[in-house]
Amino acid sequence: MNSNWFLYNKKKNVKEITQKFGINPLTSVILCNREIYEEDDIRKILSSDLRDLNDEKLLPDVDAAVKILNKYIVEGKNIRIVGDYDIDGVCSTYILYDSIKRLGANISYDIPDRVSDGYGINISIIDKAKDDKVDLIITCDNGIAANDQISYAKKNNIEVIVTDHHDITELPKDASAIVDPKRDDVEKVYPFGGICGAVVAWKLMMRYYELYKNDRDFIIDNYLEYATLATIGDIMPLINENHIIAKLGLKKIAKTKNLGLQKLLEVTGIDFSTKDVTTYHVGFIIGPLINAAGRMDKATLALKLFLSNDTKEVAEIAEELKKLNDERKLMTENGTKLAIESIERYYKDNKVIVVYVDGLGEQVAGIVAGRIKEKYNKPSIVLTDTTSADEAKASCRSIEEYDIFEALSKHKEIFLKFGGHKLAAGFSILKKDIDELRMSLNEECCLSDEDFIPKIHIDAEFPFYSFDLKLLSEIEKIEPFGQAFRKPVFATKEVKCNIKNIYGADNNIVQLILNKDGMVSKAVAFTDSEVLKARLETSDILDIIYTPRINEFRGIKSIDITVSEYR
Repeated sequence: MNSNWFLYNKKKNVKEITQKFGINPLTSVILCNREIYEEDDIRKILSSDLRDLNDEKLLPDVDAAVKILNKYIVEGKNIRIVGDYDIDGVCSTYILYDSIKRLGANISYDIPDRVSDGYGINISIIDKAKDDKVDLIITCDNGIAANDQISYAKKNNIEVIVTDHHDITELPKDASAIVDPKRDDVEKVYPFGGICGAVVAWKLMMRYYELYKNDRDFIIDNYLEYATLATIGDIMPLINENHIIAKLGLKKIAKTKNLGLQKLLEVTGIDFSTKDVTTYHVGFIIGPLINAAGRMDKATLALKLFLSNDTKEVAEIAEELKKLNDERKLMTENGTKLAIESIERYYKDNKVIVVYVDGLGEQVAGIVAGRIKEKYNKPSIVLTDTTSADEAKASCRSIEEYDIFEALSKHKEIFLKFGGHKLAAGFSILKKDIDELRMSLNEECCLSDEDFIPKIHIDAEFPFYSFDLKLLSEIEKIEPFGQAFRKPVFATKEVKCNIKNIYGADNNIVQLILNKDGMVSKAVAFTDSEVLKARLETSDILDIIYTPRINEFRGIKSIDITVSEYR
């Protein structure tokens, strides 16, 4: 797909940051391009010290929550954790359940089924808790929008503590404590609202162990890897304290003492004894295995993996998660293929893609919608069947130029259920109304053809041969990169390019020789080799966008250059 290239121009603070923090000007440029100007934010990016995390005492209601929790533990009452079925929900539930169980509490957990229950705490979960004589429910990664459900729990003499991280429209009036970093109704607002549910749970238990066990470090040391898995897996912004958590937690994951997580790393087929765990590994390899449980089976399967100390059991669960993820990938590929066939036949010229895929499992509809959005760079809505023959359920993914939540809000009267935000949403609708919605969204869409061309933002025009190990080591100090803190990319104009070798199962790995001003370097491009060969036959002088990185093999360090775009 063609793309528009833009050179960042946010460098007004570069000199000041370079001098104040003693870093390379190019590193300062990268920070400024990501709008990280404030001293505290920069210090957290550069920090490798968990003491630089925001103080958990600043979380709204945190002291009230731990006081209530302690009362129920001391009195031997029944406590239940209610989580969510994704990686954040699983890790949140594990942190709370395991750390509270160690205190000798009477504790259990429940996680809703994605298909039959849907998201978050519901009436049936509360009824089950009532039948089990539960006295206290603690939600994690959900609950902030469960006003009616929490009121129902209170009527049934069940007290509820909410721990969540989602946006707030209305505080649940009958919750005894609401620990959510996005609360702004309190005297002191938490400094950073971008933490995930597992970090909220982690910090809640830090506070409990500090007040009642005088052992805050136990929580930090034993649950950091789960806070990290959830932060990266739930696509939280890797800025502020999330950056510290990810930087130190990735190292902790590789050396985890948890039997289940060890086995999960093993079934990936990657030897992490010789390779660092990266944000890529968590986001695209480890995380999907955990999420596969909630998508394809029961999320409690992944939770049991972390809780088990039985070697045979964790091996069986890890293999089962791998099998479920393989099934999920196959279902996703087939669903994406069917969606594309329908789009190419009927909707390719639409500005807003609305496609119904017969037989697609709703577990993967969101992933398929994301794939469609990436392929066409257009707002994409993928609908699939529900348990009702007359209804369809939609997952929506959008581009920066189109607020899909706002666009859909104009038609909320035809939705059976509806929610979301600017870039992602979901709804249920009667099948008979799908065509009307498609037509209306496209008639109302004001996007131009230019808006559908992907934009690539370049950190600096910088000769590829100017990187050395010292400069790259300096840039590595601000790793890891991820959501809202993307990996730096650079550009060099008018480079002479020759193909040295082509390999890979699909002939899509191209080894290049780059020549600029008489300076020669090797590079690799993951691209269609036939298209590139045809381009070079016309002209072998290209502008390139690339990413450099340090590669170490048998103790010898070198610089690898990956070309991501050319023109």
